Amino acid sequence: MKNLSEILVWKQNFGLLPIHLKPTINDFSYVMLNGGYGDFCLQTVKDNTTETEYYSKSWSSNTKNFVVLDKEKIKIYNWQKDKPEIISQKDVADNFSKFYTYLLSKTVRTPRDVVPFITDIFRRFRNLTLEKKSPVEALNLLFILLTTLEEDYVNFDFAKWNIDAVNIPSGFDNYVDRIKKGIINVAPDFDLIIRHSAGVLFQEAQKEVLYFDPQIDLWGNPSSKIDTSAALYSSIHYTPPYIARTIVENVLRKLDLSKHTLKIFDPACGSAEFLIEVLKQLKELNYEGSVEIIGWDSSPTAINTSKFLLAYEKRIVWNNRLNFEIDLVNDSLTQHWSNDYDLILMNPPFVSWELLKNKDDQSAVRETLGNNFIGKPNQASAFFYKAIQHINQEGVLGCVIPSSILTLDAYKNLRAATNDLLTIAFIAKLGNFVFEDALTDVTIFIGQKPKINIIPTILWASNEKGVAQNALRDFRKMTYSNELAVDEKKYSLYQPVSFPLIRDSWKPISLNENELLKTIERFVKEKKLVRIEDVFNVSLGIRQGAKNIFKINESEYEQMPLNEKKYFRLVIDNDAINDATLFKKQYIWYPYYKAGMIFKSEDELAVNASTFYKKVLKPNETILKNRKDKVVLTNWWGHTRPGNWQFEKGAKLVSTEFGKSNSFAFDKTGEFVVERGNAWLPRNKFSDGDYFFYLALFSSSFFDKLLSIYSKQLLSGWDLGKKHTKEIPIPNVHSEDIKNSIGYIKLVEKGKELSMGNSYIKPVLNDLIIKYFYPHI
Repeated sequence: MKNLSEILVWKQNFGLLPIHLKPTINDFSYVMLNGGYGDFCLQTVKDNTTETEYYSKSWSSNTKNFVVLDKEKIKIYNWQKDKPEIISQKDVADNFSKFYTYLLSKTVRTPRDVVPFITDIFRRFRNLTLEKKSPVEALNLLFILLTTLEEDYVNFDFAKWNIDAVNIPSGFDNYVDRIKKGIINVAPDFDLIIRHSAGVLFQEAQKEVLYFDPQIDLWGNPSSKIDTSAALYSSIHYTPPYIARTIVENVLRKLDLSKHTLKIFDPACGSAEFLIEVLKQLKELNYEGSVEIIGWDSSPTAINTSKFLLAYEKRIVWNNRLNFEIDLVNDSLTQHWSNDYDLILMNPPFVSWELLKNKDDQSAVRETLGNNFIGKPNQASAFFYKAIQHINQEGVLGCVIPSSILTLDAYKNLRAATNDLLTIAFIAKLGNFVFEDALTDVTIFIGQKPKINIIPTILWASNEKGVAQNALRDFRKMTYSNELAVDEKKYSLYQPVSFPLIRDSWKPISLNENELLKTIERFVKEKKLVRIEDVFNVSLGIRQGAKNIFKINESEYEQMPLNEKKYFRLVIDNDAINDATLFKKQYIWYPYYKAGMIFKSEDELAVNASTFYKKVLKPNETILKNRKDKVVLTNWWGHTRPGNWQFEKGAKLVSTEFGKSNSFAFDKTGEFVVERGNAWLPRNKFSDGDYFFYLALFSSSFFDKLLSIYSKQLLSGWDLGKKHTKEIPIPNVHSEDIKNSIGYIKLVEKGKELSMGNSYIKPVLNDLIIKYFYPHI
């Protein structure tokens, strides 16, 4: 039977991080942390703690359950219930994984939890202070209110708590009474709220108020109703606790904790999520040295929160062994960074170049990156590169970055420079469901100096809500148990044989995909397969420069005069293709012939296409003339980028812009022009059979696997453009061995059937493709 009194047993089986409830008391009481959902309190040795205290501790630490080992029994104190639930230790030990599932079933979030309880009060303060954007005064009132759980506010010591002076409003005693009462007779524990719940408030504090509610309740208190929106890019996206926790755990394993002093820096510190987390874990590891912390942020609310939390941490836990300096800065990139940081932790601003409105901000990004970028960089990439340069020679970097840094050609030089300076230890691509306020594809990166040749651990997670949290919990279990790999359907953790996995990219892929990749790349080296870029020139379609002015539906086309119909072509867009079938849904104005634009003057246009000119073109003349993209625009009535490769009709494979294996078709007659999509133009002459061969290949679920490995994943599928498909290995129909094979003949037959609408043959495609062209897979 498992010895449940051993904390290691809980760590290894549940993948949770145990932190002592009271850091200054080395007892047997822990909060088992994952990142919010699934957390619980645990006491492995029963003491004199009362039921009321168990309820208070679990509620205040933002959990539901306090699990207590009591002789041969386990008692579960859930603050929502009147009595503890009692289960035998043997039953729990024999069904340990089910026990955690059972606890999860009892952790549903409710409005009575500590965070919504405190948030409700904070919102009332915001209605009181009427701070639209940066609620510094409201936050200070909240912090003062929280301290009343420990001391009287009448002669409040602002310096002790590191809070700026604020006027206490009338009726403040009502709030004091409310917070001391807590909920359903569960009294708040100040220390646990500060250490485990307060940081979440930063996310609420960063929201901009759209409408205040002037109503007063029966007791004379302001309403808690306000309409808010997330103030994106005011600082950073709030770092979820499970992300900060995982990064800190793993960077501390790489730090030399025998050093007398650790210098830790976060240049975009927010509410000190990383900084508080690293202090918690250093204390748990019994670090005996001193800690120097530097944090910067552009948000006053973030700075106030950080100062308050760190001042408490210093006074209660670290005393003279902690020094911190938290500063409000406009742009951390323009500040002077030291070169002696032992550890940099950060979740930098994920701000695209287009949203960097200030030219000084753009200049700071450019100057920081130097030659390590092509085009228009995301601000986060500059923070990333600067951090690498400013950790000391044994320093460690743990951060969150946009996943685009891993794959885009624009960051190729940055990846190369990083690889020269840093040992890459861990890369985890977590997808689009990490930040609550943005669908940004997120990656965890951990690296250290000096540069040595080791292979990083890779985490791949499918792009689905909730998967990242489970994957990181399994990463913790894998580390505790010293396992080599985790291979689940929705995520993988492993150390590959070599890195990068894909040429000129740091893209993580699943363990199964990695095995497939190794085999396929061997075929390329043996010249059995070639790259897509060797066979096709994948070309983008038309760019109108103005949304849908030139497009008409089938009924509008039929009503068009016969002499004008010749200036329209059927259009390929995201709705025109499904399962190798082309749908004649829309037409697009396309007045071009072999030599280019048909109409050389507006007068000629008005005479020969009078109906469309009068109804559509002339009324939209101003819009069309003012289009931003005028690179190849010589006539305002034409497309900004018409794609001269499609001036003449010709057979071509086509695809949507984004999609998967059901997003390809064969335009045999060339009657379609590609707009929101791609044309797959052969570099050397194709027969009809060649087109049908590749139509069958690209329409297979096996090709989806190749896209998953080589292309960029989006919410709607994969990017089917040239940049992200060029490396995919495929058979070459110009090879005599391929052309004369039975596999070629069979795939051509299947391609013909697909083009006639018979999608029922798709299940057999994989067997044919693997048997004849990708054997031993």
